Amino acid sequence: MGTDRLSETAERFGEALKNREFHVWYQPQVDMRTGVPRGAEALVRWQRQDSGLVRPDEFIPLLEKAGLTALLDAEVMRIVCQDISESKQRKIPFGPVSVNLSRLHAERQETPERFRRLTEQYGVTRQDLSFEITETSAEENGGEGIIQLADDLQEEGYRVAMDDYGTGCSTLKLLQEVHFDILKLDRHFVSRIGDPRADIILASTITMAGGLGLEVVAEGVETAEQICFLVEHQCYFGQGYYFSRPLPKEQYIRWRGAYETAV
Repeated sequence: MGTDRLSETAERFGEALKNREFHVWYQPQVDMRTGVPRGAEALVRWQRQDSGLVRPDEFIPLLEKAGLTALLDAEVMRIVCQDISESKQRKIPFGPVSVNLSRLHAERQETPERFRRLTEQYGVTRQDLSFEITETSAEENGGEGIIQLADDLQEEGYRVAMDDYGTGCSTLKLLQEVHFDILKLDRHFVSRIGDPRADIILASTITMAGGLGLEVVAEGVETAEQICFLVEHQCYFGQGYYFSRPLPKEQYIRWRGAYETAV
C-alpha cells in the first residue's frame, strides 16, 4: 500500500471528521426463541460529500494501516451515545448497542476514561453499551494489551465480547486469559450449518462457551434451519439478514417498533 494513498486517506479522514461524514447504522440482534429485539451492533458508514457512500471494507483497512481506527472508533462511540440519548428523550427503546474496538485501543490507556466522559456527557448507562474485540486484534498485539483493555472496560461496568470467534489462531488461549462476557460466532461457522463436521465444531463451541459462563451470539443468520440448530444447541441470540440488514438510525427505530408490536 503506497505512502501517497495512506497520506491521502489520512487527510480525507480529518476532513470527514470535521464535516461529520461518518454515520452509524445498526444491525438488530434478536432473541431467536421469541423474536424479541434485544439491541444492535453499531456499524460505521462513510458518506463522503464528493463521492457518496464508501463501503467499510474499502476504507477501514486503509485507516487501520494509517493508524487512525482508534479515532474512528471514538467518533462511532460519540454518535452511538448521541443516538441513545436522543432515543431516551423520545422514550423509544434503542439499546443495548455493541461497539467494535480497533486493536489500536490496546495501546491507548486513556480509552476507558474517554468513554467515561462521553457516557457522562450524554447520560448513557453501562447497560446501554457493550464492546466487541476481535480475536485477531489480540494476536496482533501479543494479547497483553487486549487483556488489559478488556479488564479496564469490565471494571467500568461494561460487557465485553470476543468478536469473529474462530477466525484467528489463538482462540482457546485468549478465552483462557480474557474473561469475556459474550462470544460472537463468526458468520463462517453459521453459514456451514448442515455440514456434519461444521455442526460438531459449532455445537461443541456453544457447549464450551456455556461452561465458561459466556452468552453466545451468532452472526450471519440467514435461514430458519440455522435458527433451529442454534437454539437447539442453546445459542439463543443472533443477528443477520434473516432478521434485518444494517439500518440507519430512524429505520432501525421503526424496525424495532414494528417487531415489538408484532410479538
